[in-house]
Amino acid sequence: MKHHLALLAPLALAACVTPQSAENTGGVAERDVSRAMALFPILDEKAGPEKNVVYSPASVDQAFGLLRLGAAGETADQLDAILPAPRNADYLRTNEKDVEVRLANALFLSDEFRFRKSYVDAAKSRYDATSELIDVLKPKPAADTINAWADEATDGLIPEVVSPQAITPDLVAILANALYFDGKWETKLTGGDQRNFLYGNGIDAPFKFVGKVLSLQRVEKGGWSAVRLPYANERYAMDVIMPTKRRVMDETPSPQAIEEFGSALGEAKPQLSDLLIPQFEVDYETSLKEPLMALGLTKPFTIGQADLSLMAEPGQLPLMVSEARHVTKLQVFDAGTRAAAVTTISIILTAGTIYKTDPVPFHADRPFIMVIRDLKENEILFVGRISDPQPFEPVVEDDY
Repeated sequence: MKHHLALLAPLALAACVTPQSAENTGGVAERDVSRAMALFPILDEKAGPEKNVVYSPASVDQAFGLLRLGAAGETADQLDAILPAPRNADYLRTNEKDVEVRLANALFLSDEFRFRKSYVDAAKSRYDATSELIDVLKPKPAADTINAWADEATDGLIPEVVSPQAITPDLVAILANALYFDGKWETKLTGGDQRNFLYGNGIDAPFKFVGKVLSLQRVEKGGWSAVRLPYANERYAMDVIMPTKRRVMDETPSPQAIEEFGSALGEAKPQLSDLLIPQFEVDYETSLKEPLMALGLTKPFTIGQADLSLMAEPGQLPLMVSEARHVTKLQVFDAGTRAAAVTTISIILTAGTIYKTDPVPFHADRPFIMVIRDLKENEILFVGRISDPQPFEPVVEDDY
């Protein structure tokens, strides 16, 4: 009997380490991913059952690792309690013939703000983060700089992550992570046949599929079916989890259930399977601010409570996080998978401004009062009301 694994709703995807490789990667199999996955159900509910969600816990962890380096007090405690400590950048990188994983971290710092050298140095040593100065009073060039970095780091998959409107005079930094994955399947898929795909809104419509008869690890459990598709180097795999019956996904599996499937697939014996998956791409973008606050990470986003004092030189105005955004792109096709994520965290001043802000118009194009003062002696030399000014062209003397 053939089992066609058509994807009936948003995919459950995992770049995972196989049991064979766990011994060589510092015990990754033992890593607690529950906190890393905690955002997923919130993002899923926010999107709704008819839309896609593609979220990169690794990218979010890296970006907030940069924030954690600058946090102190209860802000640091909250970050430690809610988000997992990210691994260093070198651990995640892979550059092999058939699988490439790129990871880039960057600090885009306002040239008007004084950052602790110890913070910038720690970001470089811990997360291999580059740093670049931006002029927040020139929003388009600043945004262009950040977007060019994202475009290069994601091999063109994500060419834009900030708009000029996001570069405001009170912005002091944007902390950014970019994660790029390019993996070939262990066995290339074939096909391109059209068959119906059942969308999340219940519509059944033709779609292009690819597949192959393969020996794959798979699990059937509690009304759900799961399969593991290995990439060429065996370190990475894509887990696909779907309802066993052909129906829309009324409820997304919990993070715990997804991890249970991951463990079960790792132990499952390969079975001959007739695999079919759609050839598709997904673009996804969301704010992480409210989802993170719903998890309890409130202090970095709250004026008067955020403590990012390890980021700034002493004597400056306090800082807070104004926004955190997550942009992803996923492409699944016959040869493999390309995916990218960029996470950005915007840091602003909590009060006042130290910047030469955009000029506020003062156009004396109506009657006005004028006063000429001696400020040292507090003496008014002239005062007047100007209602009918007359044209005048000064004669400039050589010594004027």
